[in-house]
Amino acid sequence: MQERRNIDVNPFSSIFSILTMVLVFVGLFFLAKGIFNILAWLAPILLIITAVIDYKVILNYGKWLLNLLRKDALMGIGGILLTVFGFPIIAGFLFGKALLYRKVKKINQTIEDEKMGEFIEYEEIHEEKPPTLELPSLKKEKEPQKKSNDYEQLFGDDL
Repeated sequence: MQERRNIDVNPFSSIFSILTMVLVFVGLFFLAKGIFNILAWLAPILLIITAVIDYKVILNYGKWLLNLLRKDALMGIGGILLTVFGFPIIAGFLFGKALLYRKVKKINQTIEDEKMGEFIEYEEIHEEKPPTLELPSLKKEKEPQKKSNDYEQLFGDDL
């Protein structure tokens, strides 16, 4: 005997799932747009703070763009255009990179300090009169020397 399964295709369930997916993507779009607008207002400030923290991050990014332009002109132009149009995102990225480099430098400095040891401040104390130590005299009292030695004792006292 064969079992038959009734497959009920409800067109409303598939339409509901498609509408849910569209609403999720619209929500993500507006979230990304809001974040981009906030970054657009903060980008100049982030770029200035990045220059204060570590200006080499900005210089290295510029050098990277120039090297990209020299190696492959089309990719270099594309990178420059993406930098111009995505300035808020690039400013945020460079700010994060500067913070990360700063954190790494601090960690390396603490490791170096632990390895090398720390210098401790000290204070020299000067007394007016150095303490005097009384030492016993270095001259030894002379003992009477015996004429015999161990070698002579080997042969006896006959000599």
